[in-house]
Amino acid sequence: IKISIGGLVESFVFDTGASDVLISKEMEKNLISRGLLKKTNYLKDGLYRIADGSIIKQRRLLIPKLKIGNFTLTNVEASVTDSNTLLLGKSVLDKFKTWNVDNVTQTLELNK
Repeated sequence: IKISIGGLVESFVFDTGASDVLISKEMEKNLISRGLLKKTNYLKDGLYRIADGSIIKQRRLLIPKLKIGNFTLTNVEASVTDSNTLLLGKSVLDKFKTWNVDNVTQTLELNK
């Protein structure tokens, strides 16, 4: 799913099992260099249970503004990973009244 953060557009994997949006260290550095992330955006580190059952600690932050489709969301919780994986998780989906995956058209339908 195409997501825009500060004009930086990237493809994220839709993952309803992910608690937050997951961004890479590379994306984090890019957002910092563009002035889109500041020290005030960072939260306390979080503990996350991953697919293999283990628990990992990751940096957490609030993305000030994120665009998905025709929607602009503010203060979206995200965590930073060592891998190049970008995930669209529940911290985005929870900002909508309803959401649905249309398997025929392979689209994500969002309703505020």
